[in-house]
Amino acid sequence: MRVARELRSPLGPALALTAAALFAGGGFGSSTLPWLGAAAALLSVAAVALGGVPGRLWTLAPLAALAAWSACSVAWSIEPDRSWDYADRAFVYLAFALVGTTLAGRTRALAAGLGALLGAVCAWALAGKVLPWLDEDYGRIARLRDPVGYWNALALLGDVALPLGLSLATRRRVLGALLVYGWLVAIALTYSRGGIGVAVLVVAAWLALTRAWPQGLATLVAAGVPAAAVVAGAFALAGITRDGTSHATRVHDGLVFGGALLAGAGLAAALARIPPPEPVPAVRQAAAALAIVAAAAACLLAGFHARTFWAEFTAPPTAGLANGGARIAEAGSNHRFVWWQEAWRGFEGHELAGTGAGSFAFTNLRYRTTTVDQALEPHDLPVQFLSELGAVGLALFLLAALLLVAAARRAAGAEIALALALPAYLLHGLVDIDWDFAAVSGPVFLVAGALAARPRARPAPAPAAALLGAGAGLALVASLLAVWLGDRWTSEAYAALATSPERAVALARRARAVQPLAVDPLFAEADAEELLGHPGRALGLLQEATTVQPANKETWFNLGEFWLLRGCPRHALDPLDRFTALDRQDPGNAEYARALALVDSGTPRC
Repeated sequence: MRVARELRSPLGPALALTAAALFAGGGFGSSTLPWLGAAAALLSVAAVALGGVPGRLWTLAPLAALAAWSACSVAWSIEPDRSWDYADRAFVYLAFALVGTTLAGRTRALAAGLGALLGAVCAWALAGKVLPWLDEDYGRIARLRDPVGYWNALALLGDVALPLGLSLATRRRVLGALLVYGWLVAIALTYSRGGIGVAVLVVAAWLALTRAWPQGLATLVAAGVPAAAVVAGAFALAGITRDGTSHATRVHDGLVFGGALLAGAGLAAALARIPPPEPVPAVRQAAAALAIVAAAAACLLAGFHARTFWAEFTAPPTAGLANGGARIAEAGSNHRFVWWQEAWRGFEGHELAGTGAGSFAFTNLRYRTTTVDQALEPHDLPVQFLSELGAVGLALFLLAALLLVAAARRAAGAEIALALALPAYLLHGLVDIDWDFAAVSGPVFLVAGALAARPRARPAPAPAAALLGAGAGLALVASLLAVWLGDRWTSEAYAALATSPERAVALARRARAVQPLAVDPLFAEADAEELLGHPGRALGLLQEATTVQPANKETWFNLGEFWLLRGCPRHALDPLDRFTALDRQDPGNAEYARALALVDSGTPRC
């Protein structure tokens, strides 16, 4: 009966939404974002209509302001179509937080449900190694990444799961130890240095904040010993941890790894059954001494190697770090330090409002000095918001983060594990692009909303608020669908070029109608018009693209190529010069040199 009541409460739909985000919210694209956003908006509106407005909803105000400021940035963005998409993403995360507020007072059940979902994610991730046919791409790059699609984001989910596992072990020792065991193995196989570092910090924070630290230490030993053995064995299996392995090797080594995983799980379960030591003074003193020795060792290591670590971290960009397990011991930033400098240069030119949400890709192309450090984001959330949304955006982001973290400061029991989810996200965000992944951002903001809100003493339906929310939700869904349809119709237009240019024109015009800030539909339509023998129309479309996105190098390159292919290097020279100024490292700059040489030769008449 209790389970049935919980399923009829907002908890069941909220966990279903979280599961959808975890298993279908990965990747850089926005193919699933409209459906996740629509579901989150529907759940939050329905909860308000049926149960009223939760208390302390004002704690989400800075997050709402950040989303609104992202939407405003479309007006001045150097990449307005991506800013539109990025603003939608911010509103989707706000919707997740609003769904979380409906779970105020149900945080213990939320912790149990989230722990179960993260256990399923871990099982699916490791299954891809045991059963190679689940993901053949592991034969190319071995780093663990499914179902999120990005190894560092998967490691962050493990960072969220570890405190939940430790908390669960205080009540169900075996289940908690198995959750910790599975994620220790999974995090190690992602080779994520940031994920490992944050895991250490959140586990230490949980042990420091809870009275159940003896059980926690016992669980870490019970799970960590077999996990270490399994990971060591995995690095000896080429089919598990080496890139470029054959399917046959992966099948053989997957079976060996699966057997080791099961044996390790059995050992973790057996060790978890051993009662933890009582927190007598001797045990407390031993734990304190161990913590002091570990901290001193870390400080000494950092002190002795600080100069070397800093030199490696700030080294000029060369080839990126290899994807093998040896990268865990590397101190190089893998271009991050360079990206942060590029982002700062972008900020210096747009200090108040930034270059537009999600627009770092254009900043990177303009300021990069090699061809090996191309990136969509600078891999640091505060730096990203500073560069893309200016000082205003950074202030709103920091205020939103501080307010949500402060709202959960009085967490107790299982809530402590939940309260560490957002700090883990923020710490990991100092070196990565977690905002781009709904699989991690959605669940984390849902948890943050649940901890920030307070249940009403006498909840009552709020039809007026629900009506207002329904309007806002419809606007969000319409915006999400516009981006999704625009991308879909543009892809279909390109696919139709070879068989039906007329259909390609029709599809491209549809895409332009719903996504007027994008230039890809203009490119597709221009290609189709050329195939139909209408060069004048194609030229007009390419010129329009340069006015829609003048900071996009591709608009100028396509216009220059149009003239160059028609024997008019004089007309091609100016757009190709603009193209070169926007990305001096692009190999296409050779076209500018060719156009200049033709003009200097004095032979072209056009």
